Amino acid sequence: MADTGLVLLVRSGAWGLPTACPVCLPPYIYLKLAGVAFTPQYATFQPDSDDLPVLEYGNVVGYGSESGGIVGVLKREKICDLDEGLPDSAKADLNAYSAIVNSWLSDALLHELWLKENEKVVAQVYLSSLPWPVNKAIDWKQRRAVERHLGINTENVAERSAELYRKAAAAYEALSIRLQDQDYFVAGKPTSLDAAVLGHVFFVQHAPLELSFLKEQLNKHRNLVVYAEKMESKLLGDSAPTVFPPPRSSSPPPGSYASSSSRGTAGPSNTKAAPKKRSEKDKLFRKRAKYFIIAQVAAVLLYVVFAGIEVEDEGLEDDGGVDD
Repeated sequence: MADTGLVLLVRSGAWGLPTACPVCLPPYIYLKLAGVAFTPQYATFQPDSDDLPVLEYGNVVGYGSESGGIVGVLKREKICDLDEGLPDSAKADLNAYSAIVNSWLSDALLHELWLKENEKVVAQVYLSSLPWPVNKAIDWKQRRAVERHLGINTENVAERSAELYRKAAAAYEALSIRLQDQDYFVAGKPTSLDAAVLGHVFFVQHAPLELSFLKEQLNKHRNLVVYAEKMESKLLGDSAPTVFPPPRSSSPPPGSYASSSSRGTAGPSNTKAAPKKRSEKDKLFRKRAKYFIIAQVAAVLLYVVFAGIEVEDEGLEDDGGVDD
C-alpha cells in the first residue's frame, strides 16, 4: 500500500498490542480492516487528554472526542467507510450492536480497568511517560472522573459493579449469538462493528487485568475468542507492528491544521497552503497543550492536599483501636 500521509496518534503499546489504550485500538483496527496505509505514532503530550487518539491527514485533524470519534472523521472526510453500501437492515443491526459495545462493554471495561487492583495496568496505559508525583496526581484525578462518569460512589459501588458486569455478560452473549460461525458480524464483510469488538476483545485478552470478570465471561464464548484470534493473526501478525514516536523536529502541531469539522482537502497538499483560520476546537487543543504542565502542578497540589486529609482521617480512626 502506498503511503497516504495519514498519521494516527495513539497512546503507547504494551503486552504485544500496537497501542495499549482501549480507546485507541478500535480506530487503529478500523484502518487495518479498511486496508488504508497509515503511520501510527505515540502521542507523548497530554496523556490524560480526551482528544486522543488524534488523526492527521493533510489539512484535516480529527479528534477522538469528536462526534463519532476517529471513525466518524474517516467517514465524514471520505477517507474510508467500512459501512458504506450496507442495506438498511444491516445498518440497523450494526447500529444496535455497536451501541451495546460502546456503552455496556465500554463502561464495564472502564470500571474494571480503574479498580485499585489494576493500578499497574492503568499506569502502563496512561502514566508511563510521566514523572512522579504528576503520575500520581493524574491517577487520582482520573479515578474520580471515572467514578463520576459511571455514577459510582461509596454507597452504591457494589450495586453499580453488579449492574455493569451483568450488562457486559449480556453483551457478550448477544454478540456470540450474532456472530455464530461467521467471519464477520454484518453482511459477511468487515465493518465498524468488527473494529469496535476487536478493539475491546484484544485489550481484555492481552492486558494483565487482576481477577478479570470480563475475561472470564468472554472466554465462555468460544466463537468470539476464535474470531478474535484469527483476526489478530491477520491484522497484527505474530508481533505488534512498530509504532514510531513523534519526530523531534518541529512538525506542525495539531492546531496548525483545520479541524475535521471545518472541511479541508481530503489528501495531503503538495503546495504551501494559505493560512487557515483555526477552529475553536484547535484553539482549545493548543491552549491545553500550552498549559499542560501548569494544570498538572495544580493536580499535584490537590492530590497532596486531599490525600493528606484522607491519611489523617484514617489515622484518627486507627488511634481508637490502639492501646495506650
